[in-house]
Amino acid sequence: MVEYIIPIKGLCDGDHQYTYKIDDEFFRSFEHFDIEKGLLNLIIDLTKESTLMDFRFQFKGNVELQCDRCLDKFNMNIENSFRLIVKYGEIYEEVSDEIITIPSSQNNIELRQLIYEYINLMVPIKKVHPDDDFGKTTCNKEMIIQLNKYSEQKSDPRWDALKNIKLE
Repeated sequence: MVEYIIPIKGLCDGDHQYTYKIDDEFFRSFEHFDIEKGLLNLIIDLTKESTLMDFRFQFKGNVELQCDRCLDKFNMNIENSFRLIVKYGEIYEEVSDEIITIPSSQNNIELRQLIYEYINLMVPIKKVHPDDDFGKTTCNKEMIIQLNKYSEQKSDPRWDALKNIKLE
């Protein structure tokens, strides 16, 4: 995916802006990605200086996720921004979450992997349908009935006696 490569050699100092549409093709290009469908608008503001580059990534759009509770698909709106500072040095090094060092001889910077990682950070660990306006789940009702039928918890007599203890 050549469009996610920014040539940095010959790029003049100052502000630059890049816009991308992250779509199904992008998601399918990664083998172990929880997202297969979606449409995100990405705006990258780049401020280039002689010793560093300051990237600001702004994501906005929605992705299709599989609900961990009922296994149905649902759309989730995501919107977030990230900052990355790229410094020039001798070798590639990740100094922190927001700062990396690249060799000064490098001609371009590949953003595809960074975009993938930022999208993964925006997806919650627990992916479930959002509740409706009344606080009720919007999951598949039939699946919830089946789950409730098999997840009825029976009390354990060893622990029931402890429930009656009152702390004063």
